[in-house]
Amino acid sequence: MEWGPISFAIILGLGIILAFTLQVIRMGIAHEEKRLAMKAGVGDASRLEQIIAANEAEIAKLRQRVEVLERLATDDERRLTREISGLASDRTTA
Repeated sequence: MEWGPISFAIILGLGIILAFTLQVIRMGIAHEEKRLAMKAGVGDASRLEQIIAANEAEIAKLRQRVEVLERLATDDERRLTREISGLASDRTTA
């Protein structure tokens, strides 16, 4: 039996289909591993803890600023002038 161009095309086509199928299977396995890792929360907990700590520190700083602004807004004029002068001198020494 002679191997003609049709036989060659069929074998080549089967090889291409097999290679494509293997690639799809590899991609599916990689996707499933990533999905399971995300579901298990691998590495996310420590990153989230760092973000929460940074946010809490920023909130504390902002609360202090708001407290200063509230004091400045509600005090009488003489005390306001003194506080502003004190803040200005704190900045120059820092």
